[in-house]
Amino acid sequence: MVTTKTGPTPEKKPKVLNRRHFISATGGFTLGFFLAEQPRLAAAGLVSTDINTYITVGADEKITISFFGCEMGQGVMTGLPQIVADELMVDWARVIVKQADVKPVPYTPVPAYNTGGSSAVRGRIVTLRTAAATAREILVMTAMTKLGDNNRAHYVVLKGAVTNTSLNKSLTYGALAGLVPQPVPVPSGVTLNTTFTLIGTSVPRVDIPSKTDGSAIYGIDVRLPGMVYGIIKHAPAIGGTLVATPLVPPGALYVVPVKASDTRGSVIAGTINAVAVVAGNTWDAMQAAQQLQAQWKAPANPAGVDSTSIAALANSLLAGGTPLQAEPAPAVTSPAAARAAVATALAGAAHKISSVYTVPYLAHATMEVLNCTVNLTPTSCEIWAPTQAAKSVAAVAAKLLPNINPANIVVHTTFLGGGLGRKGEVDYASQAIQVAIAINKPVKLTWPREEDFAHDQYRPLAAVSVSAGLGSAGNIVAWNYRSVSQSIFDQRGFLAPGAIDSQAVEGSVALPYALGAKLVEWVPLPAGIPVGFWRSVGCSFNSFVVESVLDELAAAGKLDPLAFRKSLVPVGSREWNVLDAADKLSSWRLTLPAGHAWGVAYSKAFLTEVCEVVEISQPAAGSLTVHQVACVVDCGLAVNPNQIEAQMQGGIVHGLNAALWGQITFSKGSSSVRNFNNYRMIKLREMPRVTVQILNSGAPIGGIGEPGVPPIAPAIANAYFKLTGTRVRTLPLFPGARMGELG
Repeated sequence: MVTTKTGPTPEKKPKVLNRRHFISATGGFTLGFFLAEQPRLAAAGLVSTDINTYITVGADEKITISFFGCEMGQGVMTGLPQIVADELMVDWARVIVKQADVKPVPYTPVPAYNTGGSSAVRGRIVTLRTAAATAREILVMTAMTKLGDNNRAHYVVLKGAVTNTSLNKSLTYGALAGLVPQPVPVPSGVTLNTTFTLIGTSVPRVDIPSKTDGSAIYGIDVRLPGMVYGIIKHAPAIGGTLVATPLVPPGALYVVPVKASDTRGSVIAGTINAVAVVAGNTWDAMQAAQQLQAQWKAPANPAGVDSTSIAALANSLLAGGTPLQAEPAPAVTSPAAARAAVATALAGAAHKISSVYTVPYLAHATMEVLNCTVNLTPTSCEIWAPTQAAKSVAAVAAKLLPNINPANIVVHTTFLGGGLGRKGEVDYASQAIQVAIAINKPVKLTWPREEDFAHDQYRPLAAVSVSAGLGSAGNIVAWNYRSVSQSIFDQRGFLAPGAIDSQAVEGSVALPYALGAKLVEWVPLPAGIPVGFWRSVGCSFNSFVVESVLDELAAAGKLDPLAFRKSLVPVGSREWNVLDAADKLSSWRLTLPAGHAWGVAYSKAFLTEVCEVVEISQPAAGSLTVHQVACVVDCGLAVNPNQIEAQMQGGIVHGLNAALWGQITFSKGSSSVRNFNNYRMIKLREMPRVTVQILNSGAPIGGIGEPGVPPIAPAIANAYFKLTGTRVRTLPLFPGARMGELG
């Protein structure tokens, strides 16, 4: 049993409740419940008694669903409500989705969940269905009381109405919502629907109308009365600090020193690494920032942020560093035994390959640059941010504003012009709050594109050596994989000493292929580059290496690369079915014209399996044309097929950009890239035709936002080998390419 009360009280700390509670509201009722998040994103102390999601059934027959995550183009603002509406058994046209505001836990009944790791749907579908089914059953119980028939078998639910088949009477949800009794008896052991009406259909996305008519509000669109505008200017070198506050340049109102913050948003005492130049509008602030005369101190260890030095260190560690064994687990096989088994198997292999692969640092390069707006008063703080981590932003605000009651801190999540993992960080929000504290005015802080590229939290560089052996029967007999890369988790204080960063080895462990004697090792790279979660994280580079090496083995044994992969997994398995579907979907590869070639790659990321086959040609030296991509995806259950197709297409574009041109290098602590003029992106006329086939295997539901990225780079590299005879082991294919060039 739980109690109800009239009207929500968001400004008050909630009483300790069980997993769900109910609120009477203007002729309706609201169900509040807790949605967990992916473990690596979860905040310490958030427990199942916290409430972060609401379903409201109104007397007007509308179903309002609160949305506490972020919509950055991945469609989750539609997918999550779609799940709720299906279990409630209501028409999609009756659903209203409301972006919810966020406050620091535990001072509010609505702590948000951070969005990342392709977890938005897969991590919440069971809870959402259970909550919606609970709300549905409460309405049925209310109908039973109203109609005086307590036999549940006499009641059916269809399209938002409860019908008693014995009495032939129906009551709509709207009519029942205001009759929910107090206290509310919470049904136990609710039964979920066995068939879907909305799940599996391509319902229209709720965010598209406002994005097409111009009414959508992104962070960059926020305007407040009396607001001023700030532009961030960091030390030129990563790790540099400000020597003294510079004079206010012409056209500016203020110059505010900004302290550096750690990856959790806490400011680091004594480390002022940036200033904000504030003016009456963004253009004036940008012009003034260019005239700023500031003196900066170089970082203590510039070699730690220099590409030549980092590459030399990575190669040294690849050859002689002390590795951590990822597979087989040391508890199962000692390092010495694993190495001996691999060496013995390699010695007897019919074909052997030994290769070194390297991938570069990459920027996130979201289309909307980082920005955050803050309105600070002596007793309150409002924040508007295009953030993947509103909960973390609220927590940072509470840390920076100890004199303000956390109940008076609120974060408004706007639409995001791309997130890609970068907007899961809180450095830019911390800076904006610091500026607001200093000038005591509403302020929007924006990172110019040059700052965005030069002070990103980059996808890590990686160097990988692989030795593998092919048996005379076309089977893999030995697999020795050693990678060197920076640890994202260690930089955030999440990694225990001597532990393996799961993101660093993601895509190289738990592979579905029969690999014979196997050893997978990782060596952490102690470089000074800030690194972070880039779309598909470790799979973005490990899948490139794994799938390229498989292609090398196939070539050594003169085997068809797609058939070879199918031979390495059990016939009829989920992996085999994905590969087989890709085999059929790409039948065009068997009749390609002269000067064209095809390549294939497979990846499993975030519980989703993807196989991509590409067709390429090389019209001129230093260029490449990708004509088409056949993509097969199995995410277990397709909630919204159109959105899955769109995410595969978007992931392919993202991976194409990185594979062909993406690269960040550093010299004297500074990034080589400051804008898109030398960070090439695919143009509309260059976009290949992408055909997506979705398999519904019934496996546990997987993520969709990231899995389309990993296979495209190795598929292109493998096709390039077929086309030219040159094996690409270092990405990108065309380093240093600039916009307007062929490469």
